[in-house]
Amino acid sequence: MDDAQVEAAWEAGRAAWPGVELSREQLATHLAGLAEPSDRHGGDLYLAAACLTGDAKALAHLDRELTTAGRGAIASIDANGAFVDEGLQKLRTALIVGDTGTPRLVAYAGRGPLRAWIGVAAARTALMMRRSRQRQREVPESDDWSRALVSISTNDPELELLKRQYSEAFATAFHDAVGTLEPRLRTVLRMSFLEDLSIDDIGATYAVHRATAARWITRACEVLFEETQRLLADRLALSPTELARMTSLVRSQLDVSVSQLLPARL
Repeated sequence: MDDAQVEAAWEAGRAAWPGVELSREQLATHLAGLAEPSDRHGGDLYLAAACLTGDAKALAHLDRELTTAGRGAIASIDANGAFVDEGLQKLRTALIVGDTGTPRLVAYAGRGPLRAWIGVAAARTALMMRRSRQRQREVPESDDWSRALVSISTNDPELELLKRQYSEAFATAFHDAVGTLEPRLRTVLRMSFLEDLSIDDIGATYAVHRATAARWITRACEVLFEETQRLLADRLALSPTELARMTSLVRSQLDVSVSQLLPARL
C-alpha cells in the first residue's frame, strides 16, 4: 500500500473502532508485512493490526466477532456445546498466538470483511477437529465441507435473510453442484478450504505452477456458480426478481467463501 492508502486505512479504523489505540506507524509496519494487502477493508485491517499489538479493546471487539461469525460456523459442523466452545478456543489461540508460532490473524489481508474471514477460519477449524476425531475412532470422513462454505456469512443482511428463507434448497444445490465438479477441481477446492493448503502446496502436489493451481480453483468457483444457479432455477418457482436476488446471493456466497483461498495477485 502507498502512503495515501495507509492513511485512508488508519482513518477508517479510527472511525470504525473508537477507543482502539493504534498509531499510523504501527499500521504502516503491519501492512508492509502483508502479502498483497487490499485497501477494500481498511477499518478491518486496522482492527487486526491492533489485536496483534495486544490492544485490550481491539481484542474485545475480536471476541465479539468470534462469537457472531465463529460460533455459527463451528456449530454448523457440530452443534454440541462443548465442541463449539473448544473450537472457539482453538480458533482464538490460533488467531492471536498461532498454532505454529505465527498468529493466523497475520494472514488477514483485507480482501473481504474480517467477519467473513473469521467465518472461513472457524469452519476450517471445526472441520479439522471433526476429521481428527473421526480418524481416532476410525470413522470414515464425510464430505460435508461444501455445506460449511454455505454456512459462512456474506456480511449482507438482505442476502442473509434470503439465504435463511431458502436455506435447505440453497445448501442442497451448492452441495450437488460441488458433486458435478470434475475430480481434480473438487479435490483442489477441498485441499484449499479444508486442508488449508496454499496454491504453492497444491501446485507442488500436482507438479504444476502455482498459477495453474490458482486457475483450477477459479475454474471450480465458476462451475459452482453456474451449476448452483441452474439447480436453484430448476428446483424453485422464482419470479425474475427473486431469481436475480438469488443469483446475487450465490455470487456473494462464493466471493466470501472461496475468494479467501486465493492470493490477491499471482
